[in-house]
Amino acid sequence: MKRAMKRFAEILTLAAGLSAAGIEAATRHVDPAHPAARDAGEGPYRTIGYAMKRLMPGDVLEIAPGVYREALVFPERDWSAGPTLIRGVGESPALIKGSEVVTGWEPLGNGLFVKRPWTVNSQQVFVDGAPLQQIGGTILNGYPDKPNHPMKRLHASQGGIWPGRVPGGLEAMTDHSFYYDQSSRSLYIKIPLASLAGRTVEVSVQPYLVLGQGLRGVTLKNLRFQHANTTAVSQAGAVTLSGDDLVLENIDIAWVDGNGLDITGDRNEIKNSRASFCGQVGMKVRGRANRLLHNETSFNNTRGFNKWWEAGGAKFVGAGGLQDSEVAGHRAIGNRGDGLWFDWMNRNNRVHGGVFAYNAGFGIHYEASRQGYFHDNYVFGNKQRGIYLPDSSDSVVAHNLVAANGMEGIAVVDEAGARGGQGAGLEPRGNRVLGNIVAWNGKAALVLPEDGLNNTSDHNLFLTDKDPPSFSQGWGSRGRPMRQGLPQWTAASGQDAHSWSEALALPAELLAALNRRDPDPDWSPVLSWADRFRVPRLQGAGSASHPRAPGPAR
Repeated sequence: MKRAMKRFAEILTLAAGLSAAGIEAATRHVDPAHPAARDAGEGPYRTIGYAMKRLMPGDVLEIAPGVYREALVFPERDWSAGPTLIRGVGESPALIKGSEVVTGWEPLGNGLFVKRPWTVNSQQVFVDGAPLQQIGGTILNGYPDKPNHPMKRLHASQGGIWPGRVPGGLEAMTDHSFYYDQSSRSLYIKIPLASLAGRTVEVSVQPYLVLGQGLRGVTLKNLRFQHANTTAVSQAGAVTLSGDDLVLENIDIAWVDGNGLDITGDRNEIKNSRASFCGQVGMKVRGRANRLLHNETSFNNTRGFNKWWEAGGAKFVGAGGLQDSEVAGHRAIGNRGDGLWFDWMNRNNRVHGGVFAYNAGFGIHYEASRQGYFHDNYVFGNKQRGIYLPDSSDSVVAHNLVAANGMEGIAVVDEAGARGGQGAGLEPRGNRVLGNIVAWNGKAALVLPEDGLNNTSDHNLFLTDKDPPSFSQGWGSRGRPMRQGLPQWTAASGQDAHSWSEALALPAELLAALNRRDPDPDWSPVLSWADRFRVPRLQGAGSASHPRAPGPAR
């Protein structure tokens, strides 16, 4: 409430300033179907591009339903002069696409068609809305073909930054694929059809769908975005904004070639939005006092980028990462990478009430960062670790369900060797693991750093279906053996004195839900089971003496 009142007061102050300066805010409209629409005067306008050139701080821009094949590009202005709103109106939000409908294909036989000349290094092709598999291709201005490309050395032993790339050229094409031959300026598609008559072929051309910097007090609302071509030139997002006090509400980004949303700045708010089926990462956010509320980043990294580089649901890295911020009610499902990845020097962030499930990497990854507060989350069915804190300190992992992950359930570790001498002072000190349900994970239930770093674990419930849960201080080795069973672990480490373990077979319907991998899986049985199970079991288990982690400073 205090934050809302403060923002309202700021808006009133800015509005009063505009009035005093003699600047009158306008409500503008884009509606190409309107009989009087023209790109002149005061509108309604035919195109978003013209409307954006006319847009002034303090204006409201309303975009009528329809498909627009252009971009929202903010002109260089002093956007601090007034709160600005851009919103889709009507029952069906406007859809802004970075693709063009391409006709004039030349048939070559056996389902092969070519468009020439074609001068754009297109990263995506869709036929009747279905994506085609890219063959070959270059990104980021020439990777991997360009000699001495700056990305060549990254993750070279793992297939580079784009191991999912299908090598080859025209000879490697199969049905439902495309290939761009830059030397001959020819774009090829191959589909099991004799003719493209009656078919819609869309080819990505626009590198950005929204682009703006130096913004202040801008709101985007009720808009959809698809088919960007960002990776041809940049690691940024299809929607890339830099500024403070921005609001993105009910934004839907899908089927872009790289990162969906890339936001840099302070006090920004992203809510009730979705970035899914993106080629690389759903959301990238950095800055201070930001709030991500009830968003979804699912089924991302469709193009197979290296998960150890940058791929998955959401990543917070660069320019100091994410600090003093909140991620609430987030869903990251089925990504080919981590669900959430905080990478390098993030600080004082709170993640709660989220679902992080079925990801190919870790559910939650808080790396080389401090003061992370992770509570009341559901983290299950991830191929690697559930909650992973390498080289992170002063963090709290409390009241989470961490179940059926392929590797360790919760791991807080010192990866000094992996840091290669970088990052002095990143030893994982003072972390607390409290009041969690850790169940049926593939390897150790819990890993903590070696003694002397003041990490603690207690009041947790460990469930297994057969063997006792296993634990270790540091990664298990001959010198640091795994401890089998809670009594052995407590005796060796002094941890989990008030925790307990139970043998509990997985109910069949719960097992099926935990192992789902299809798009939009039904994981409600997991949540309903956890809610029924943990409420009575955790009462009196120390939760009162270990309250939930505080939120970020405001």
